[in-house]
Amino acid sequence: MLKKIIRKIKDLGIDIEYDYFDGHGFFAIENDKPILFIDERLNEIETSLTLLHETAHFLNEDGDKYITNHFQNNNLEFEANKYMIREVLKMLDEKYDFTTDTNYQQIIDNLNLPYHLDGVIIDEFNSIISDKFGMTPYCETDYFYE
Repeated sequence: MLKKIIRKIKDLGIDIEYDYFDGHGFFAIENDKPILFIDERLNEIETSLTLLHETAHFLNEDGDKYITNHFQNNNLEFEANKYMIREVLKMLDEKYDFTTDTNYQQIIDNLNLPYHLDGVIIDEFNSIISDKFGMTPYCETDYFYE
């Protein structure tokens, strides 16, 4: 999965730099060039998730947005997390071919994301199943922030 994500990011014209720092990663523009900075101590899954999350900030043009309060920042982070989860689930579906019997709880457990993202995972999983099998998702969760 990581190689596919890196290839996708490179195709978008984004550079990736690995280094030691606090946090998992961040997105920046340097000399008009988008760069994702990733902590090189992350394992493969953490690196994959962080790369996708930070790519969402680039795609959403978050670097150009002026944040005036933490609610706006929470929304930017929520949208980046949603993109990350959507992309990971699409890749997992390509690899494992999700069915209506696929256990999304296993996905949640294996991704090891903060519990407040479980609802996003469930909604995105239901969306994939709905699109594949022409079914209406049985429920949509209410998102909340910590």
